[in-house]
Amino acid sequence: MRWFLGFVLVVALVTGALYAVGRFLLPNQLEVMRVTQIERPRASVFAMINDLNIAKEWSPYYARDPNAQFTISPDPGQGQRMHWTSNVREVGSGSMSIVRSMENQSVEGIIQIGERATLNSRLDLERAEGITGVTWSVGGICPEGWVNVPCRYMNLIMRSTIEKELDDGLARLKDRAEQLPPHDFEGYDIVEVVLAPQNVMFVDVTLSNMSPSFDEGYNAEQQGVAALEGAVTAAGGQADRSKLIRAYPQDNGAGGRYRFSVGYEYSGPTPVLIGSRVGQTPGGAVLRGTFVGRRSQVAQMYARLEAYRQAHRIGLRPGADYWEIATPVAQPEGGNPTDPMQRIEIYVPIEGRSGQT
Repeated sequence: MRWFLGFVLVVALVTGALYAVGRFLLPNQLEVMRVTQIERPRASVFAMINDLNIAKEWSPYYARDPNAQFTISPDPGQGQRMHWTSNVREVGSGSMSIVRSMENQSVEGIIQIGERATLNSRLDLERAEGITGVTWSVGGICPEGWVNVPCRYMNLIMRSTIEKELDDGLARLKDRAEQLPPHDFEGYDIVEVVLAPQNVMFVDVTLSNMSPSFDEGYNAEQQGVAALEGAVTAAGGQADRSKLIRAYPQDNGAGGRYRFSVGYEYSGPTPVLIGSRVGQTPGGAVLRGTFVGRRSQVAQMYARLEAYRQAHRIGLRPGADYWEIATPVAQPEGGNPTDPMQRIEIYVPIEGRSGQT
């Protein structure tokens, strides 16, 4: 009987010691922070952390089991939710939701790892010249009650695992982000919209040089506009001459020729002059970028649009022409008349997302 009482006493002492260590020496809060630098602009990195459909690509859980089943709500940003289920024990099942998002600055979320833990996640972005500093913080607070002390021990056990997961995730994020174009689109007017097609009278222009200089393209455009004016007059319809529409095929340069079309929004009879036609701008989902500046600098805006498209994982609509709507603006004194200032809206047809068509 004495040995049994002694055993009970030892168990009580050990339990009490473990409780005291857990309650008074182990922290009630788990905090893990990891950092990295990504050699891409902040807006590109933000696109990859603010959409869980993209975040899945660099998630450490996806890396462990690419065959896991993921269910992700479509709209990125605050309110988006992802749930996963895996037969791999280390992945298991869980969910993540975005609870707060500040554009190009931070994304806060909640991670639920099965029945084991509920963690707060925060990704902060710091902008520098061509580089983005990324800080990923994960933490949680143990609830009060009988579970408090076991939770503190669990935090101690989980810390090293979470550190490795954050390191793995940031390494994958860096790898994928640095495959994107380096052009910075932060602060530029780029939006996804759905448009109806417009009727346009076009004149097609072809240059034998597949990579024409700016002056060659400008001169060819002026000849095309002159032909367009004649076609509109001959047809007798109504044209909006305040805006010039330019359309470019996606496969421009094929066959060693550079092609584009110039046009006006048009209503009326069919054109009668050879080389003119009535067509439509593509309707549906488009990526629109607005640029104000010299005509020769518009190529930079195309580069920003392409960087935006790739960062947001937006597909091009096969075969649809790009087009621009150019509106004159006040010209600076002493400006170059062959390189005028313009307001140019660029439209890139894309595959519809979130119910767009």
